[in-house]
Amino acid sequence: MLQSTPYPETASTRTKWIRALREPSSRPGAQSTPDTLVEQEMGPKGCLLETATIFLINRECPWTCVMCDLWKHTSLKPMSPGHAPAQLSSALRQLETASKQRLKQIKIYNSGSFFDTKAIHTADYMRIADSLSGYERVIVENHPKLSGKHISLFKELLDPQLEIAMGLEVADDPLLDKLNKRFSLEDYMTACEFLNAQRIAHRAFIMVQPPFTGQAEALSLCQRSVRFAFEQEASCVSLIPSRATTGAMHALKNQGNFVQPTIHTLESCFSHALQMNLGRVFVDLWDLEMFSECKVCFEPRRARLQQMNQFQKILPEIQCHMCHR
Repeated sequence: MLQSTPYPETASTRTKWIRALREPSSRPGAQSTPDTLVEQEMGPKGCLLETATIFLINRECPWTCVMCDLWKHTSLKPMSPGHAPAQLSSALRQLETASKQRLKQIKIYNSGSFFDTKAIHTADYMRIADSLSGYERVIVENHPKLSGKHISLFKELLDPQLEIAMGLEVADDPLLDKLNKRFSLEDYMTACEFLNAQRIAHRAFIMVQPPFTGQAEALSLCQRSVRFAFEQEASCVSLIPSRATTGAMHALKNQGNFVQPTIHTLESCFSHALQMNLGRVFVDLWDLEMFSECKVCFEPRRARLQQMNQFQKILPEIQCHMCHR
């Protein structure tokens, strides 16, 4: 019944609607081991960097964006001081053992904001900073409205260069409001101005074909958002295809308010963003197969996007005899 209820107009009612539509999910416990991965990313100096990502288990993000499914990987209980650095140290030991090459760049994602002091306690900053000595760059995620003194404090303790990843999603205020992001483009610009003044790099996450938009406008909206991010001096942008992975997103889909992008739309947005030649652009390849309808050409398309990610060059398009795309 709730799925057929019109999408609420206010942030508070939207939040309740989104949370009420959550499907049952087993959350990780406090003693769970954080996931890690290692991949190559083109760095700001034009060289491929061996990059590790650590997904800390932490408290749920309080913002409740309509498309977010990261809450599935968070703990129901608050984490006590000392828990984040302990997880980080354990994950770093595993990475050092498994990796064959020296890791220069590390991403620490906590399914929320690193500078949410109820998630990452300020008392833990020193231990975290000490464990990251030897890396060249550390990237953490953060909400634009949490840009302030805690970032400056952590930066002063940190030996590597700090970079902040923020979910811009889309350069459109009405859409940001509908996504329940709880910030405006002016808020985002203010956050970037603070980071730029502190000489802290930042990157933007941008959604491809977000809810309340269609395929016809996906490309122009993506280009506008990419341009806006680079106008704020972003070091790079990452394109994230919108997914129907939560009850709220399935409800929007059933109401006609969300259409999942195709792999062809994603390819087009990525190619045009690179063609703008404003800076490094990456595309998220996580669960990429869910956007493809052709098994014959999927793997070549995935390989092409991966190579474009690594080398920041537009490669020849894939021609498929089966789907004729």
